[in-house]
Amino acid sequence: MESHRGTKTAITFHSMGDTDSVSSAIAISENYYGEIVCPDRITGNSERILKNLGYINRMSRTTIESGTELIILVDVNNFEGCGNLHQPLEDFGGEILIIDHHAVSEMKKENITAFDDETYTSTASIITELLNAAGKNPTKEQQKLLLMGIISDSAEFRNSDSRTFSQIGKLLANLGSNYPAILEEMTFRSSPSERERAIDDITRAKKEVVGDLLVLVGESRTRANTAADMAIRIGADVAIFCYEGREEISFSTRLQPQLDTKLGIHLGMIMKSMAPLIDGSGGGHPCAAGAYGKNYKHKELFIELFVNKIRESVKVREGEASK
Repeated sequence: MESHRGTKTAITFHSMGDTDSVSSAIAISENYYGEIVCPDRITGNSERILKNLGYINRMSRTTIESGTELIILVDVNNFEGCGNLHQPLEDFGGEILIIDHHAVSEMKKENITAFDDETYTSTASIITELLNAAGKNPTKEQQKLLLMGIISDSAEFRNSDSRTFSQIGKLLANLGSNYPAILEEMTFRSSPSERERAIDDITRAKKEVVGDLLVLVGESRTRANTAADMAIRIGADVAIFCYEGREEISFSTRLQPQLDTKLGIHLGMIMKSMAPLIDGSGGGHPCAAGAYGKNYKHKELFIELFVNKIRESVKVREGEASK
């Protein structure tokens, strides 16, 4: 990337940017170059972390400026997952660099150079290694942000390998901190009443067994993502919860780690494709994604179509296993 110094550069990530994606974008921008462009929203947890570390102002730009010569995509390797930037990326004639840890990109455009390596468990892990190899000296705040990005994408270490633990250990040592302290700092703990309501939401949720998967479908009275996360932690394989706010309806979906690969499911892509139903937008990661919009009328249809997509994926997997 040093060879592009002086080039007008934009750095962006997937819709509903999480801690891994925003930490990677900030680390590149701060240690190399480039203006960060936020495709739509970032998650509530990543927003809270950025505020605490003094980086939330880096998320204010939402359009790619004219004259941009290079775009760096982090934590995503397709344009469809980039929310409001989908079409601008399709139309962009300059150079595009992808840095990602998901399945290898199938885009075959001449202006795209892709580094997408599934052996890494997070994009923040790739960026951490890149900075070390380049002899960069990220600040304590940047190191903490990258550490949180690595931890957040580890799925409570179920996706981790020796490199993950090695990087976490080195970053903790550099910061003079420990894992419980970092975890407490990066984890949002809702009030007892909110947690009580989330438990009630899960209790009232519809439970359905699809193949060998337990699917939970419910409505949330507080945060849909809180109920969806909790559902996965207590044993659900798939969860979708919706929340009807005053101005919009939102859906949060979750999948047990590694089921995305086994089932051929990408929740971010599903939410992206279904978001027009609610006159909104959506996206996210293979195992965690959401959608939000203004159309409340299609709530039941949205949920029905989502569950049907899960059923179809299970049927395909069962059919392949029987061959």
